[in-house]
Amino acid sequence: MADIRGTTEAQFEELAEVFEKNFELHDEVGAGFSVYLEGDKVVDLTGGVANSEGRAYDEDTLQMVFSTTKGLTAMCAHLLVQRGELDLDAPVVKYWPEFADHDKGEIPVRWLLCHRSGLIDVDRPMTVEEALDWDTVTAALAASKPVWEPGTMHGYHAITFGWLVGEIVRRVSGLSIGEFVQREFSGPLGAEFWIGLPESEQSRVAPLIPMGEVAGIEIPMMAAEEGSSDSETPAGLIEMLEMLLGPGNLAGKALSAPGGAMASEQIWNEPRVRAAQIPAANGVTNARSLARIYAA
Repeated sequence: MADIRGTTEAQFEELAEVFEKNFELHDEVGAGFSVYLEGDKVVDLTGGVANSEGRAYDEDTLQMVFSTTKGLTAMCAHLLVQRGELDLDAPVVKYWPEFADHDKGEIPVRWLLCHRSGLIDVDRPMTVEEALDWDTVTAALAASKPVWEPGTMHGYHAITFGWLVGEIVRRVSGLSIGEFVQREFSGPLGAEFWIGLPESEQSRVAPLIPMGEVAGIEIPMMAAEEGSSDSETPAGLIEMLEMLLGPGNLAGKALSAPGGAMASEQIWNEPRVRAAQIPAANGVTNARSLARIYAA
């Protein structure tokens, strides 16, 4: 049975029971769960383990939250809109002139936020080192041709969303997206949310754990290690995922952007990746801080 820690207001004890059952019945490894109601924190729980050695997933634990990062990135843009500094219907080139290449001059800022620009990837392969350099990636996006006519389709900009919106935030505010998050959200609210994790916080992160056995917890439907032959994952599911997410597929391109550099899921465990600013995917936080920000 998972060790559940934290507090729950009496009227929300059923939520705590559901949280615990997620470990008992659904093979959860480690998690945090926080709820604010009308400005008050009514649920604040952690449980399970944070790594393969069995370190407790507790109130000090941080984790990368992947696409949850997009929410904070979008908040940054909308805060600028609220202040009258950014117009969602203005063309991107008003703020980012270099973006005009390949007839992109009419794309409005709004389409970057709603995944309609067609810039799901850059036009060339990239190394990890290049992918972690903000100026290199944003310059490549500005020089790239959309994979569909902008505005005619919606398609998930899994990784590029962050650089596209983040560059708009940078051009308007003069701050990197990570700096903007700290100034406008994390600092004022006393929340722990970083896009670009400081070295001082790296040891607190719960890493991605290879699928299989974790601190004595057997995770079904997952391979024990890369290349393992004892995977219980159905062959049909593997084939389907390869078809949907393969490098020749648009979804695969979007998820491995920029230029295939982020194709390996284990690369997200590297401290250099956490330290970079990838504002569609590499935000690092905890449930308490995320709930605090959304409750503000």
